[in-house]
Amino acid sequence: MKTSLKAYAKINIGLRILGRRPSDGYHVLETIFQELDFSDKIYVKVNRSGHFTLDSNRKDIPLNESNLILKAVKAIKPWLPEDLGADIFVDKQIPPGAGLGGGSSDAAAILKFFRPLCHNKPPLESLALSLGADVPFFLTGGTSYATGIGEELKSISIPLDWIVVLVMPPFSISTKQAYMDLRISLTDTVKKTNIPSFLRRGFDWRFFENDFERVIIPAYPQIGVIKSALLEAGAEFSALSGSGSTVYGIFCSDDKARSCITRLQDYGHIVLCQPRGLT
Repeated sequence: MKTSLKAYAKINIGLRILGRRPSDGYHVLETIFQELDFSDKIYVKVNRSGHFTLDSNRKDIPLNESNLILKAVKAIKPWLPEDLGADIFVDKQIPPGAGLGGGSSDAAAILKFFRPLCHNKPPLESLALSLGADVPFFLTGGTSYATGIGEELKSISIPLDWIVVLVMPPFSISTKQAYMDLRISLTDTVKKTNIPSFLRRGFDWRFFENDFERVIIPAYPQIGVIKSALLEAGAEFSALSGSGSTVYGIFCSDDKARSCITRLQDYGHIVLCQPRGLT
């Protein structure tokens, strides 16, 4: 029997780079991860071959062991029966390199699917972290305040009565290059904002900004054009998600959100979606 899974996208509401860890050079950040109802679909057909295959509707993504889906399979395989295998097909709707966490979400969906089939309880959180800093978030989804390298998570509550317009330009942005362009040294430190404390005083979109924008917009001027176009179309807030390339707009009116689609269609693929709370 074939099982269908959904691997949901996320946006970053604000993203501050606080410095780098002297121990390994990883960047320390502060952000809010917000899950969306926009998703990849993954189809899994379990068999007893002991082998795992991967296919996709997109041929511009790797289908070998460099794909996070097969990395997730490899991570959890020691806890699975030796003869268990599966044919996996991913219907990719979330573009790679878009700042929406598509690959990480796919990996988390696979870990969650195979967990009940394991002999013993696998250490899911540590397996997720071994695959990527934002994979642990997708194990639970919803809304989380993230610190550390993105793996220190605290579930928070914010108003979710808004609509998201995602504008995905026809190019991706290298996260590694974006971090290099920020030129943050091991001695640079920025004081943490403590977003949960701030939110207790009320939610204000004007508080949030994405540090990557100061290097991404000069390098990719179209990002700035899209951001301005969303605000002119009536968005309450607009920002780059992660290191891009997706720019999103937050709308409080469904009519305004839908009316901006035709105005922005020349900038890239557009998706209208909503935030997801914990389920």
